[in-house]
Amino acid sequence: MISLNENIVLNSMTAVNFVNLNSEQRNLVLKWRNDQSIRQWMYNTHIIQPDEHNQFIESLKADSKNYYWLVIAYNTEYLGVINLNVINIENKNAYLGIYANPESQVKGKGTLLMQMLIHIAFTVLDLHTLKLEVLATNEKAFAFYEKFGFTQEGILREFVFRDNKWIDVIIMGLTNTAGTV
Repeated sequence: MISLNENIVLNSMTAVNFVNLNSEQRNLVLKWRNDQSIRQWMYNTHIIQPDEHNQFIESLKADSKNYYWLVIAYNTEYLGVINLNVINIENKNAYLGIYANPESQVKGKGTLLMQMLIHIAFTVLDLHTLKLEVLATNEKAFAFYEKFGFTQEGILREFVFRDNKWIDVIIMGLTNTAGTV
């Protein structure tokens, strides 16, 4: 297995670990994460400040359970961010996260991001199971995950309080079995 702190290449894409980002790339990722189109679907919706963002990235250098990557296609097109969290090597599972560059005009960028994420999880790390949590109000994301074979496994009832109302969170999962991925 390669070190997850190294960049990972798949076809014409490179996943650059957050700990390897240059200052321009760090600022770009922060800009996207603070974009309302991304922020609205996160558990934490506050505007992230540059020092908070940089501290988070620095903390990843000593973290062996959570990894974040900036995905670049053809060495020029920034597609978005993918991550694996709470990685459990012994039980071969992790949680995933993904968001696309809101400024990119690349068609199918979400699909490319998911392909890279699944490659890292199931090929590089040899995980067996991926889990994710999605706000029940995010129907577009739910349909996107289903397209990749994720199925609903549970509901966290009234788990997020947003705009003076409680929102359920849907738990979805994907198992790496023969023919699935």
